[in-house]
Amino acid sequence: MAQRRTLYYDGETAIWRDPMHGIVRGTLEEAGTAFVDNEAVVLVPGEETLLTRVALPPIRQPKRRLAAARFALEDRLAGRIEALHFAPGTAASGQETPVAVVDATRMQAWCDAFETAGLDVVRVLPDALTLPAPGPEAWQLALFDDRVLVRTGPADAFACERDLWPMLAGALAPPATIHIHARSADAINALQGFDAIEPKPELTPHAHAGADALIGVLLDNGEAHRHPINLRQGDFARQSQFESRWRPFVLTGALAATWLVVAIAGRAIETWQLDNRIEALHQQTLAAFHGAFPDVQNINDLRVQAEQGIRSLRGAGGGGGLFAMLQATASVTGATDALQVQAMQYRNGELDLSINGDNVQSVETLRAGFAQQQDIQLSVQSADASASGVQIRASLTQGQNS
Repeated sequence: MAQRRTLYYDGETAIWRDPMHGIVRGTLEEAGTAFVDNEAVVLVPGEETLLTRVALPPIRQPKRRLAAARFALEDRLAGRIEALHFAPGTAASGQETPVAVVDATRMQAWCDAFETAGLDVVRVLPDALTLPAPGPEAWQLALFDDRVLVRTGPADAFACERDLWPMLAGALAPPATIHIHARSADAINALQGFDAIEPKPELTPHAHAGADALIGVLLDNGEAHRHPINLRQGDFARQSQFESRWRPFVLTGALAATWLVVAIAGRAIETWQLDNRIEALHQQTLAAFHGAFPDVQNINDLRVQAEQGIRSLRGAGGGGGLFAMLQATASVTGATDALQVQAMQYRNGELDLSINGDNVQSVETLRAGFAQQQDIQLSVQSADASASGVQIRASLTQGQNS
């Protein structure tokens, strides 16, 4: 029986544990040589994968579950559905089904690279899901240089750049405890962003003996535990030799003919529905893009131009512009239940806000909050009081508060 081993692959370098030499780094081809006659579990960067949840009916057939997940998520995603790969996981009783979403082209590139290297890959996992399983009311966090991996539940995790961690941490429901893993105590102490979490959780540090020991935690968990999601399914499922040899004998001619008729009819209906929904989604995406970036007249590559626009919104050095104003708004309104943001619009360096306050005093609370924010200037246009509170219209720009 083949032994199952784990390697990490970031698109360029492969990392695995060698019984004789410990943690080894090399090419994917070198990993293929080291893994001869072994099955492989491959960890890929979590930034490439969206982990979400969706309510699905109790469907057992994998293909039907995958199709149901695609339809259930298409209204939440900005990308073209046919360009994405969906991987449903196993849902606990009474809970929503976890689903991983990854760019189909990226998934194909990974699988092609594995095949070229001679690797028999049975599972592909986002690296953040191989952190130790968090207990109730707890997170597991690992710091790798400029990357932060966070596992918030059995099938819930994310990975991000280090400078985005404070913003994401403040937007999520806080746990009671965060276990922090890093290659040294100094690295743990240097990680910022916990002040954005309210109420503040208990921080439990776990210093590891260098980067190799920390990556070893992920590799060991990749081999030792059953994981709720495997990216290698659907069109990218691994076919065993047994299945390839015996499947033609299992499917009889009559059953195959029946399946073909049903599949053709179902495919025709599905294609028609998908064409209509894809076109509608594409038009919605274009409208959203023009609304966010009205100065862009010609769209050649929507994704690339959107990423360029977002980078420009972040401002010089990655810390200004829209993101600084959003972070200031979250800090001020999140500090009190008396202020609720109802709508916002960003245009030409100005963020317009529509805020509901409990009473007229909420206007002064808003002004006092933004007076504490550096380089953010608040301008209140109107404050209309009613029986339900006070409706405040204001705008933010970068600059010293007066």
